[in-house]
Amino acid sequence: MFILASLLWTAGAYGHGADAESGKGTVRVVLDALPPELAALRVQLRRTLAPQLLVANPTDQPLTVSDEQGRAFLRIGPEATEGDLGAAAFHRSNTLMAPGTIPADASGKPRWTMVEATPNWGWFDLRLRTDPVDVPHSVVDAGKRATVGRWSVSVTLGGTASAIAGHFEYVPPARGIAQAQVTDTGALQGLALVRAMPGSARPGVFVSYRGNKPLTLMGAEGEPFLKFSRNGVETNLHSPTWATVAPPGSPGFVAAAEGAGARWASVSRSRSYGWIEPRAASAGPIEDADRPQVIKHWNIPLRIGDTASRIDGVTRWVPVANVAAN
Repeated sequence: MFILASLLWTAGAYGHGADAESGKGTVRVVLDALPPELAALRVQLRRTLAPQLLVANPTDQPLTVSDEQGRAFLRIGPEATEGDLGAAAFHRSNTLMAPGTIPADASGKPRWTMVEATPNWGWFDLRLRTDPVDVPHSVVDAGKRATVGRWSVSVTLGGTASAIAGHFEYVPPARGIAQAQVTDTGALQGLALVRAMPGSARPGVFVSYRGNKPLTLMGAEGEPFLKFSRNGVETNLHSPTWATVAPPGSPGFVAAAEGAGARWASVSRSRSYGWIEPRAASAGPIEDADRPQVIKHWNIPLRIGDTASRIDGVTRWVPVANVAAN
């Protein structure tokens, strides 16, 4: 993950850490749309213990990523990924240790080495951290989402200079929570336990399957996503949905060549698995945050053997007052 953050606010502002502790809201990092010259790349921003940038480069040109001083420290593609082991930015971007553990000026002579046999890489970068971002009093008092800074990472695809960029967004305190709920399990009824897992921003789904025929859950783009069988649970490493939800330490997403089929990898030896489900997440701002309401209908297509079906669900908005009453 790479990123050059430009913090726009200085005087008269709340610190992000103070915001989180005082209930004045929070700051999150957002990835903006890619420029046209980078449209062929697959770039995702994942929020785990720290923001993580994931890039897959299916083109026949190398993507070079530079640090704040313009020194290249990553080359992704066309066939593999190389890292400059002499660059401090390479090591700083591959650790979740406290900022400053590896000094920014600790670089030495370039030592390019293959670090991944595919043109895919994910890394952490201190420039994506929201902790240093300050929020003006006027933004907090307004109580609305607002951009409070920008970040940009210099990259070169082939011979074309460009940037992957985004912004920091202030999010006011929640006036309620979004709760996902499974409403119909379709052909899975009697064959599986299916539950929505709590998570206001990132709800999840849990499935424990007891059927005899293989069960395949489809991803958001209609691709095979998860497969439940007597061997346990496997994920399709070519699934864009898996690229979005794969937990740290699990088999990583692999960009598929045109026409390639599913590439399965084990994620559980049992026939039970839970994952973050983007399709169940809240979509956009709530118009009337003081009123309980259904804010989203969602579904997960599936196949049991040759039988097509789906899991249906809804996501409800529950105001803070209603949560407290319960």
